[in-house]
Amino acid sequence: MPYGSYEDHYFITSDKARLHFLDRGEGPSLVMLPALGFSSQIFKYQLEQLSQKYRVLALDMRGHHLSQKVSYGYNIAHFARDLYEFIRHLKLVNVSLLGHNFGASVICSYLEQFGFSLLDKLIFIDRSAVPLINPLWTQKEIRNYGPTSNINSVKRLCSQIKSSHEDSFVKLFVDSNVALSNKATFEQRNLVIESSGALSHSNVSIILYDSFQQDWRSLFRKITIPTLLIGGIGSFIPYSSLIWASKQILNSKIFIFEEDEGGKHFPFIENAQYFNQIIDTFIQGHLR
Repeated sequence: MPYGSYEDHYFITSDKARLHFLDRGEGPSLVMLPALGFSSQIFKYQLEQLSQKYRVLALDMRGHHLSQKVSYGYNIAHFARDLYEFIRHLKLVNVSLLGHNFGASVICSYLEQFGFSLLDKLIFIDRSAVPLINPLWTQKEIRNYGPTSNINSVKRLCSQIKSSHEDSFVKLFVDSNVALSNKATFEQRNLVIESSGALSHSNVSIILYDSFQQDWRSLFRKITIPTLLIGGIGSFIPYSSLIWASKQILNSKIFIFEEDEGGKHFPFIENAQYFNQIIDTFIQGHLR
């Protein structure tokens, strides 16, 4: 049974990590995973609005926010196992899984390890198939697969994050309009900033390097349950890569936010009401 409140809850993984999650509402289960380094509170507007029709759960991955700061398990495959154990712990079935960027990568790893039996639908926000550029690819392949970095830039980024002693990196990320449009309100920008810093910079750099080594192209072709891909015209994740991915995933839908609709990296914050309407329509099976 759902807890029925917007309170803090915990469960213990098989390797003794105490993970925090938020649980609100009743109905079909919607489990949400934030991007790397962000807390479950980034889904504030989804917890408030979608919980009127669904049981909305947001999980803080190990080491994040109020989840235990263990010294082990900081890789995508382990995060995916945590997600599987979380779903089994709550005895959830017919789950809709939503992942934002890195959260979507965790879901992809979940699918590789545990399959689709407990799931009903998938929602990937701003997730391309391959984050790292292969120097042998053509320009068309780069547009299709959506890589954003080469190996040298990834090494520099991880080194910068690891050596940083404050949250200036995320603040610069937000203030530079890379992640949010210039129409984002103070409240919206503040939500992103306050929800960041959920993981130590040292662990962010370790996991980020691991995440850039992943390649989900073959997995996309194996997905058969209804899948919604969401991106933005102005996002640093090329929306062309989501169009390509939608052609690989059987029974998939795609929605691209225009830039003036909040179509950067956080459409679920900048245009929450419209975003939530799209999610609801998709889960109900009516999205065209």
